[in-house]
Amino acid sequence: MWDNFLFIGLPYIVIILFFGGIIYRGFGGIMGRYRGKWDWSVRGDYQWTTRSTGFFGRVSIGPASLCLHWGIIILFFAHVVGLIGGAYNLASWVDFFRWAGLGGGILFFYGIVWALVRRIAFARIKAMSTPDDYIILLFLIFVSGFGLYQSAVEMVFGISYSVGPWLASIIKLQPDVSMIAGAPLMNKLHIIFAFLFFAYLPFTKLVHILSYPFGYITRPFISMRKYVALKK
Repeated sequence: MWDNFLFIGLPYIVIILFFGGIIYRGFGGIMGRYRGKWDWSVRGDYQWTTRSTGFFGRVSIGPASLCLHWGIIILFFAHVVGLIGGAYNLASWVDFFRWAGLGGGILFFYGIVWALVRRIAFARIKAMSTPDDYIILLFLIFVSGFGLYQSAVEMVFGISYSVGPWLASIIKLQPDVSMIAGAPLMNKLHIIFAFLFFAYLPFTKLVHILSYPFGYITRPFISMRKYVALKK
């Protein structure tokens, strides 16, 4: 029963919440002139933007930020390749997912853990943080942690051959839970927490990723100067 709910019912609930939440947030901006109007930019909606903490402790966030962003880019493409390889039984694609996912996962895990530490350790960042900042970071730590554990500790590889066809059955509206029922517990937890993350994402500041890079391509450069230089 639990497998049916978690790997048949939950995916469709997540799809509804993910796309429905994005549409709701996209057309329901807090600021009046954006309400009812989609805008491929940072929108001016303060609940949509990142509420950037980059001005505080910039030296400490530099390497971690690079690891976080490059890690998630690598993981995204590695997962796409791995799931397609698993669905179509392409061994070389699954092997690519194995090593690219492991490398990207290490980078991402370091970046996301340090992002949480900064929010706790830096008083000014902590003061401007909201509960959803911590919740979304914890979700990402759990998702990446379970993924790294199964690949780096338990050395479980080739799970794409089960997950790929199962995910394809979900997309085709012909769900087959038998494909995923026998997967290791860590893999199941990785998938479940990933689903919970995607269901929660549209209602957090991470929704700003849907604005990038559209509004940034034509956005003018921002000139940043030190106060001493301005006095001169």
